[in-house]
Amino acid sequence: MSTTPTVTLMLRDTVGGAVYELPFNSMQWINELNFGKQITLNLDYPSLKALATTYSTTVAQLFTATMREIQVYVNGNLQWLGVVTEFDISRDASGGYQITVAGVDYFSLLQKRRTGSTMVTFTAADPATIPMSLISTSQGLSYGNLGITAGVAATTGLAVTVTYKNAELRTEIINLSNARQLGSFDFDLDVTKKLNLYYPLMGSVRQNIILDDNNILGMTAKVPMLLSMTNSVFVTGQGINNDQAVVNVQAAGSTINSYTLLEDVVSDPGAADTNVLSNEGSKFIQLNQLPLTMISVKHEGGDPDITTYAIGDTLTVNIPEAGVSNVLYRVKKQTIDVDQAGALTVQLDMLVV
Repeated sequence: MSTTPTVTLMLRDTVGGAVYELPFNSMQWINELNFGKQITLNLDYPSLKALATTYSTTVAQLFTATMREIQVYVNGNLQWLGVVTEFDISRDASGGYQITVAGVDYFSLLQKRRTGSTMVTFTAADPATIPMSLISTSQGLSYGNLGITAGVAATTGLAVTVTYKNAELRTEIINLSNARQLGSFDFDLDVTKKLNLYYPLMGSVRQNIILDDNNILGMTAKVPMLLSMTNSVFVTGQGINNDQAVVNVQAAGSTINSYTLLEDVVSDPGAADTNVLSNEGSKFIQLNQLPLTMISVKHEGGDPDITTYAIGDTLTVNIPEAGVSNVLYRVKKQTIDVDQAGALTVQLDMLVV
């Protein structure tokens, strides 16, 4: 039987070091494999006003005076870590005030970091060696240290040549990963701010976790068809007109024949290496050439316990009514909602292994 976990929300002043425990009405955080994490907080204004008065400040200043760090603990364990990116206050017709705060994890904060105006080239490099190199260079700038360090290392066996100039770090790391490159790495920035790389995949098969009628609160299953499929993709890179790098990657002829020719174009304007473009095209075809069943499952946060599995893990799903009988599905995205009492519900977006 599921039990309600204890959820604690903390706010830290990254300059002065002060830490505040915050009352909340609800919160939602989202973890997505190879894309980072985000959070939305709906907060209790009267309680926040009292807290601000205690520290001789205002509600707005609590969140905006310096870079503020958000910490979410579940049963005493740090489950989410990131920074405040937006503070909103609104007033309704009855005169009540609502506070909404948005945040992202430290990886997603790298969308505000660039590779610099001097061109940087990695020649025939394993893509797994590039992310931490880019991050370390950025953190070496004045006031640039976010505290990100190297965690688990990986070797992919791929060799890519890439050149960067004023490129956004977050996007380029995603482009190097399994999110875009076939046969590359998965990654995660954990709550200790370690960048962990995994090859060939992040996660494990959790044989003891089964999602079925005993613990599922709700589910949807859909199979995107022709307008969502691609079996021939053109991948464009650096350059313009006839000088633009471009490759065409296609599925097997038998696959194309089964569904007719379905074309698309994707772009990576920072890439000139045709190996990089080919890997991106192959990954795109792998994900889009066939109609794959996508499942979204909702369960209580304690059944299964959210601390017993993670993004990238593979779970057994048994929903015969949806044509899914004890099939392994991989968790690609996790959306966690917490109400004022601390009750958790979790929605998992999953793809068949």
